[in-house]
Amino acid sequence: MGATPEETRSERFAATSAGYDVVVVGGGVNGCGIAWDAALRGLRVLLVEKGDLGSGTSSWSSKMIHGGLKYLEKYDVGLVRESLREREWLLQAAPHLVKELRFVLPYYKTGAHSAAILSLGMVAYDVLSFDKSVHRFNIMTRKQILRREPGLNPNGLQGGAVYSDAQVNYAERMTLEIAQAAMGAGAEVLTHVRAVKLNREGGKVTSLVVRDEINGAEATVPTRFVVNAAGPWIDEVWQNNDELRLPRMNGGTKGTHMVVNPFPGAPKDAFYYDSDDGRPMMVIPWLGRYLIGSTDLRFEGDLDMAAATQDEYDYILHETNKVIPSANLTMDDIQYSFTGVRPLPYKDADSDVSDITRRHDIRTHDGIEGLYTLVGGKLTTFRQVGEDMGDILAKKFGIKRKSVTRSLALPGGGRSDLAALRRQVDGAGLAPRILDRLVDQYGTAAPDLIGFITSSEERRRVLDEAFGLTVGEVEWAITREQGFRLSDVIARRTMIGVENDLGVGVLDEVADICARVLGWDSERREAEIAAYRHYITRFTPWKETQA
Repeated sequence: MGATPEETRSERFAATSAGYDVVVVGGGVNGCGIAWDAALRGLRVLLVEKGDLGSGTSSWSSKMIHGGLKYLEKYDVGLVRESLREREWLLQAAPHLVKELRFVLPYYKTGAHSAAILSLGMVAYDVLSFDKSVHRFNIMTRKQILRREPGLNPNGLQGGAVYSDAQVNYAERMTLEIAQAAMGAGAEVLTHVRAVKLNREGGKVTSLVVRDEINGAEATVPTRFVVNAAGPWIDEVWQNNDELRLPRMNGGTKGTHMVVNPFPGAPKDAFYYDSDDGRPMMVIPWLGRYLIGSTDLRFEGDLDMAAATQDEYDYILHETNKVIPSANLTMDDIQYSFTGVRPLPYKDADSDVSDITRRHDIRTHDGIEGLYTLVGGKLTTFRQVGEDMGDILAKKFGIKRKSVTRSLALPGGGRSDLAALRRQVDGAGLAPRILDRLVDQYGTAAPDLIGFITSSEERRRVLDEAFGLTVGEVEWAITREQGFRLSDVIARRTMIGVENDLGVGVLDEVADICARVLGWDSERREAEIAAYRHYITRFTPWKETQA
């Protein structure tokens, strides 16, 4: 018999002692984007992630690929233009994952936006996205907007605007594809591997000690450069390295979203509106349900288990019911919630969180030559982050090769005609709804995956009828997509973990498949199930307190 995926992974981990030009710490969209760009420049790259790819902030956003309309209010025109340019690239580079989404922005008599200001903002947003493929904006009268969205609160409504941004249903899958692109360019990517200690000689980085979080093995990785791209965890990476004497850099704020089923007055398009305190709020269609949020609060707790508080639920429910009176949403309507911590620069407690910049900043550190820290970075602009870091590294190594990522597609992208792709897999012997989901989720990898699923009767076996999860898709997640933990497979590969039951309905069967393919014994299987059940408590904290 051949080596199991875990045995192969252990061999790859041991091989890191050969050394790299640069080690990237953090497997979110930005870390993966940096690894991709650096590998394409010809550098030997290792990326390590203490959890799974996209298991942190990259997963827990509004799922928006947007230009940042609110940034115009802060006069950050450069960031808006950068974001709009990257939005357009993603629409072309990953058309299976990133799609246009229309937004309705109402304005009220008591609101912050007048018709004149709203029109000016829409014109500016439109001009800054001059290379867009999405639809232009429309300014609407009160009567027109109520005809379009009759659920809106009519009291004090004066009109509104309709404009386009984009949405990524599965940010986790997008993160995985960026990592796959990096691996395709020659980078090594190891998940569940923690950066432990930075070694230096004469003030220069010489190596990084890393630890395998699954089996406890450690390795010393020779390298000239380390890029800390751990998002809101950037300060925690070196918490056992006091001798580095680094200042606090992360001041992330947490944002909570609720997931609810369709409700009375629910919008056809997404809503974007101002709350009572001026905080932007959104009601966004998502996978047949709605995302509602978000909050913007300072956070000092456990980043790995960040969860909503009752105050946040009350706030979001109040603001939603105010703008959509027929909704009458209560705690009973919440399927689950999720909370992400934004990777923002640290500011003192007296500063207004809404004034903290959303721009990314690549920092150097006095007396530690070879260490860089990425502060900030948005879901939309990861490719630009990678290019900026790649430019720095290329200069250090004397490489003249420019970034080429803007001309490339993500591994599942590059084919905009998804209808043709659906026709290609039609008749493969799976239910049409399963085929449709696989095309939307895997893009150009779908035909190979479908061939794998249909290669045996056991792989065809459906584990969940509503979602259409098969045994073959679970095996694919393990053998082709580096799903080494139960949570990897359920929450960030097959994506059944974002359904209303958070994947609990298939937990035992998926654990059985993982155990068979990965060679787990019964003790490891039970530990993985227990770990997953603990992990999802953060999404239903109010239910835990009622239990």
